[in-house]
Amino acid sequence: MSPKTKNKTKDTSKIDSIQNKKIEELEAISQELSDKLSRSLADYSNLEKRIESQKQLFVTLATTTIISKMIEVLDDLYLTQEHLKDKGLEIVINKFVSILSSEGLEEIQAEKQNFDPETMDCVQVAPGPQDQVLSIKKRGYKLNGHVIRPAQVLVGKDESKK
Repeated sequence: MSPKTKNKTKDTSKIDSIQNKKIEELEAISQELSDKLSRSLADYSNLEKRIESQKQLFVTLATTTIISKMIEVLDDLYLTQEHLKDKGLEIVINKFVSILSSEGLEEIQAEKQNFDPETMDCVQVAPGPQDQVLSIKKRGYKLNGHVIRPAQVLVGKDESKK
C-alpha cells in the first residue's frame, strides 16, 4: 500500500467515525423529540378528557339547579290541585311532570315502603308498622339516579316494642 492510500484510508476512517458520531447524536435527538411528542400527545388527550368531564359536570350542576327550582313550582301546583281538584290544572301538572321526567327526573316512591335513609328524611314518627312510611309530607326526587331532594315522610313506630 502506498503512503497516499494509507492516508486516504485513515482520512476515510476518521470521516466514518465522525459521521457515525453525528448519526448517533441525531438518532438520540430524534428519539428525544419522539418521546416528547408522545408525552405531549398523551397530555393533550388527557386535557381533552378533563375538559369534557368538566363540561359534563357543569351541565349536570346547571340542570340540577334549574330542576330543583322547578320542583318547588311543582310542589305548589300539587298543593293547588289538592284544593281545587281542577281537571285543567291536572293536565298541566301531568305535562309538567312529563317534561321533567324527560330530563331524567323521577319521583322517589315512598308511600307504604320501608324507610330508606338514603332517599328519605323522617320528619315525624307515629304509631304504625315499624319503619314503614305511613305518609309523605313532601315528595322526594332523583335526577338521573341521584337524589336531589329526599322525600320527607311520616314513619311508623310499633308502640308494643318498648
